[in-house]
Amino acid sequence: MNNKGQSLVTFVLILPIIVFFLAFFIDSIYGIMEKNRLEGIISDNLEIVLKSNIKDEEEIINVLKENDKDMIIAIDIIDDDITLNVKANKKNIFGKIFNHQEYNLEFNYCGNYLDKKINNCKQ
Repeated sequence: MNNKGQSLVTFVLILPIIVFFLAFFIDSIYGIMEKNRLEGIISDNLEIVLKSNIKDEEEIINVLKENDKDMIIAIDIIDDDITLNVKANKKNIFGKIFNHQEYNLEFNYCGNYLDKKINNCKQ
């Protein structure tokens, strides 16, 4: 008996499941890469702000948004300490398939102008 037809039917039934898992995997990796990219941008630009001793909130926002304009940034400067809360919404690649249109990313950073370093935020 010839099994080519049975193999083809099995392949056609399993193919959408494989494509779904592949799309989910690619979308998850994209989200992780986007999170890492934004964390790098924020930490690098915050180091520039600390080393340049920039204390004007508008100027800090301009420096931080230099590489990504879509971020929402809240700044709190008390004496020589700076605290940042950064939020960003990034589109999913396969958002329509998973019914989840965007990633909601949020980061908190703290720094000190005296030692020019980014510190761990106490939450």
